[in-house]
Amino acid sequence: MAVGNLTEQNINIARGLIRGASIIHKFGRNPNVGGAPETIWMYGGTYTYLTSASTIYVSGADAQDSAAGTGARTVTVQGLDASYNEIEETLTVDGAVSTKSFLRVYRAFVASSGSLQTNKGNVLVSTGASGGGTVLADIGIIGTGTTFGLGQTQLALYTIPAGKTGYLCNWNVGIGAYNDTATATLYTREAGNGLIFRTRDIMDIPGGLHQRTYTVPFTIPEKTDIEIRAIANTGTTVSSAFDIILYDTPRTMQV
Repeated sequence: MAVGNLTEQNINIARGLIRGASIIHKFGRNPNVGGAPETIWMYGGTYTYLTSASTIYVSGADAQDSAAGTGARTVTVQGLDASYNEIEETLTVDGAVSTKSFLRVYRAFVASSGSLQTNKGNVLVSTGASGGGTVLADIGIIGTGTTFGLGQTQLALYTIPAGKTGYLCNWNVGIGAYNDTATATLYTREAGNGLIFRTRDIMDIPGGLHQRTYTVPFTIPEKTDIEIRAIANTGTTVSSAFDIILYDTPRTMQV
């Protein structure tokens, strides 16, 4: 049975009724893409991946994002450890460093806040005992003049966890202004291939929303990095999202 663009199986995956299956929805936004390739994330520039697991620190650019402030007080960080297993930890903004070590960070969100009910300024997840190292995620703000915290990272990237196989179902890209154009690229980088990014799909697009639907999803093995980058004819806003169904990878039987 189909409901709109959904199948009954996809609904059952979302409900947790299919053993070993789950879905990950990733989305990102970069408010100022220009003539050099940039990752679709709020921080801007090209994303830097860690080569070894590290403790992390959550810092706020605004003083109200702090343990007793009106903005973000604690942030939950989700990612992968050195063995590519899924981990998460909730940290106080401008508080203590994490107790867990992260090789990848693919999402962070405000877990508790003051009266603003979201972050007031940019909140960074980075390496280092008090931040200042490699930036791994940015919970940003939106608006001009009066701004509003987004409450969650905008990261159009993901890494398939250990023991999982991913099936990419769709990919979309949005351009903020109809008179702007951009080229968006979907990259993957498999573990053990010499850290080479491979183009898996590409879109040359004018302003507006553009969608790819993969009738037959393509397979992405465990520990593979997936990242969306774009270049534009001028500094413009680019957003992107993709959906991946994850299945437990069958183990080889020992005889």
